[in-house]
Amino acid sequence: MLVLDPTAAPPVVDPDRGPDAGPLTGKRVGIRYDLTWRSFLWTTEEWQARLEAAGAEVVSWCSESRQDVSLDDAVLVELENFTTDVDIAIVGLGN
Repeated sequence: MLVLDPTAAPPVVDPDRGPDAGPLTGKRVGIRYDLTWRSFLWTTEEWQARLEAAGAEVVSWCSESRQDVSLDDAVLVELENFTTDVDIAIVGLGN
């Protein structure tokens, strides 16, 4: 008897987490979220409290959609402002 395992191999990922953000005191941390997964709002509330306790200023930006496929000029300006006005950006859960 041959039993097949339907599970896929785990994806190959880059283990590099990127540069260390260093001390958060005085930094602006941006959190980009959307309304697709409402539980993300609870997560960002927790992150915001912890980031502020570490001395960061937290700003949020709601992209309205998950894909941002058809962004109009006003939304593109908002996105540009968000990305240039923060020192660090959290843009997803990575799950």
